[in-house]
Amino acid sequence: MEKKKIQLVAEPLTAEGFAPFGDVIEADPNSENHFSINGGLIERFNDLATIDVTPEGGRPLINIAICNKATALPYHIVFLERHPLGSQAFIPMDDTPMIVAVAPAQDHIEPSDIRAFITNGKQGINYNRSVWHMPMAPLADGIKMLMIDRGGEGNNYEEFHFPDVDVHLDIPK
Repeated sequence: MEKKKIQLVAEPLTAEGFAPFGDVIEADPNSENHFSINGGLIERFNDLATIDVTPEGGRPLINIAICNKATALPYHIVFLERHPLGSQAFIPMDDTPMIVAVAPAQDHIEPSDIRAFITNGKQGINYNRSVWHMPMAPLADGIKMLMIDRGGEGNNYEEFHFPDVDVHLDIPK
């Protein structure tokens, strides 16, 4: 039996477009979260993401992840993952775009539920708790990301596979 084919094209990442899935983390001088401190020496971008470690407990972890290999395009989405006990944030330490593919926080997902975005290289993302997402997908080798997620008791990792569907993800040419 031949797999059904789904073609996704990543759209530019915006706070409005990504809102159902989490937060866009960026230093936007036009945002209401931007202000100057220390006599104008420092620009602060405040409260950019809601870190969620569930009412059951846990603690925020601050990590650095290095993506050793660039994502080859078109990317074949074999599975999505989620973290049911807490949010998960990725903040770039390099100026390199990455692809983000997400689906709603529900028990069963269809490939048609997936939305794809491409960052501008300076934007980070914070996935809401239980939002399905693909693994990190940078467009260059050796990219470093600051990663904030949940540590503590309990299983905070699940996968959803698409065995009968061939999902291809690309960026606009």
